[in-house]
Amino acid sequence: MRFCRSFSPLLAVCVFVAAPAFAGVGSSVGIDTARELAHAAPDAGLRDELRHDVASSLARQGYGAAARAEAAHLPPGRHAMVLLELAAHLPDLRSKEAEQLALDAQTAKALTTDWRKARVAHLLAVAYARQEKFAAAIALAHTVPDTEEKASALQAVVAHLNRAGEVAQARELAGTIEENRRYGTYRQKAAALADTARTLHARGNPDDAATLLAQAELLLPKKPGWSDGAAYRDVAVAAYRCGRKDLAFALLTRAEALAQQIAGPWKVTELTRVAAAWRDCADASRAAALLSGAADFLQTLQPLDRAEEALALAQGWARAGESPGGKDRALATMNAVLGEAARAGNPETWRKPRVRALLASAELAGK
Repeated sequence: MRFCRSFSPLLAVCVFVAAPAFAGVGSSVGIDTARELAHAAPDAGLRDELRHDVASSLARQGYGAAARAEAAHLPPGRHAMVLLELAAHLPDLRSKEAEQLALDAQTAKALTTDWRKARVAHLLAVAYARQEKFAAAIALAHTVPDTEEKASALQAVVAHLNRAGEVAQARELAGTIEENRRYGTYRQKAAALADTARTLHARGNPDDAATLLAQAELLLPKKPGWSDGAAYRDVAVAAYRCGRKDLAFALLTRAEALAQQIAGPWKVTELTRVAAAWRDCADASRAAALLSGAADFLQTLQPLDRAEEALALAQGWARAGESPGGKDRALATMNAVLGEAARAGNPETWRKPRVRALLASAELAGK
């Protein structure tokens, strides 16, 4: 994800004198500014991308009518993704409205001809699993054409089966996920097995939980790369929930080491994810230290890289809660991006960062 700089004075005037596009929507100035910037993007591809961002953000904030209006102008794949984002944030995930949104997304999926077809199929499988229509969810997951995307869809369905108490079916489905070393799908299988293990343990079956946890651990590579960090984190958190704090801390320490070895900008994102896992394992102080380290590393990056990774850090601070002032730090991180965008000499280069920072700030302010 890249971010955006300041826009022209003329556009700024248009943004603030025009009638608000989302009357009644909280943080309307920031949202309207983001919307105007998205609509004014000179490149059609970027314009669709940013309008998708705006629509998805509105969906997450619960502004269904505004999200639908924005999504109506998007290509089918992006339109479907926004509809499914809306469905995911309805008060009743199994309502008639949720069902209709899934059906509308199915129609849009049929019209999708690019790589987003696989992503929409994945998201549809999750939507049906959320509605506890598991037969449809599993069938859809198996239709996903991309190997890694298919594994992720199956992993997500397993998680919903576990939440619904369908543990036997979750266990069976987790076992079917392909252990493909080329595409790394052992990661999704490990996560699915680990999730089922923690569910079994919580339901009073520690022996079977231990068996599945051991299977998940065996899938972790002995010489991992940074991209294996997610699997290490997932198994670690499950181990903690299963009472295996020793294993949890060992795996998280390994995941942290993998993140620390990264030289590229995405080190910030990985550190925030490890911080979230430490917090899930009841070590808030270590989580906070990692976020502070990520913030320090962020300052060493080039401006556009810094803007891109700032969103991940802001999300990390927000998840940390009010101790140690998580929301305030999250907003400050986004404000820093907006300040840098305002000072930038090339507004077009910073259009995307600015839109995403404005949307993130609006979402954070509303929480």
